[in-house]
Amino acid sequence: MSSQHPSEGDLRRLLRDARTEKAADLDWARVEDRLMRQVERSAPSPARSPYPFAWAAVAVAAVVAMWLVNERAGDSLPQARPPIIEATEPLRRNGNALELGTRISASEREVAVDHANRATWTLAPNSSALLAEKGERITVRLEHGSVLSEVVRSPKPETFIVEAAGTRVAVHGTVFRVELEGGRVIVTVREGTVAVGPLGVVPTFFLKAPAHGDFAADGRSGSIDGRPLGESEERRAEPLRLGPVRTPSVAASSSIGPPASSAELPSEPSINDIESGIASIVEVTSDCFSRNTKGAEGVQITVRTALSLNVDGSGAVSNVDFQPPLSPEVEECAAAGIAGISFTASKQGAKVTRMLELKR
Repeated sequence: MSSQHPSEGDLRRLLRDARTEKAADLDWARVEDRLMRQVERSAPSPARSPYPFAWAAVAVAAVVAMWLVNERAGDSLPQARPPIIEATEPLRRNGNALELGTRISASEREVAVDHANRATWTLAPNSSALLAEKGERITVRLEHGSVLSEVVRSPKPETFIVEAAGTRVAVHGTVFRVELEGGRVIVTVREGTVAVGPLGVVPTFFLKAPAHGDFAADGRSGSIDGRPLGESEERRAEPLRLGPVRTPSVAASSSIGPPASSAELPSEPSINDIESGIASIVEVTSDCFSRNTKGAEGVQITVRTALSLNVDGSGAVSNVDFQPPLSPEVEECAAAGIAGISFTASKQGAKVTRMLELKR
């Protein structure tokens, strides 16, 4: 009879089977030696059990089985998910606290510049711009990249301007983007209307949302929504003169004396004449809206519309159009009032588009 106890043989077979399992590389000789010493220490005395090694073998088998299960479970655990990186707010600057001439640059993150209750302009990554003017009017000079502007609507003309290369983009209240790309100026209007033209002259083109414009660097030609456009004959090279708004009077428009010769007339009304006439039209239209719009007590009604009109060479107004249309009563009243407003006489007249915000 062999001196080796059957339980010891079972234990050794279990260890051999465990060795064949493909798990982490271990020093099995050391593991076996440690297990056997543990069996010898924990084995019960012969007096208390007729099977001196049976319980120890079962314990060792359980330990080995648990170790194998843990090793396999560790191998099959799913990899930890990468951390979720949330989008961050753009860096923000107080535009009212910036000095004129301050250059704002955006590298990897957007940079937003806030002018409280007036406008917010946000530079896209890898863009830069210069604050060229602030006060009654805010002017941002885009140097490269793109800028998204959100302008609070105002009855004052051209409260916010973006200059890019040789192009000038002016607004009343709108959301629009200007981008310098490949020597072109790209203008995308999401809301409202913008006027686009060369620096220092009366605007050449008008874009009403939703609209996309692609212009030459000098702002004298381009396309709007894919439609090619040249420099308008009605907007050619008239110097841009900005000044206080004045209301035209009947006496001024009907002065006594010999009529001026066509050689003395300007090519078109100056920007001051246009804006003073528009101020009168806005006043008339606002009054008509207030008197002909019904609403509940204590409820304010606000309507935004784009006003387009033609001014002929004599200064008379024609082709008045509101988009979206106003009520028939308001439009009839406004048309009657606008018919009595005249602009300065010129050789070519002008076409004008303005955003109006009417409240009651």
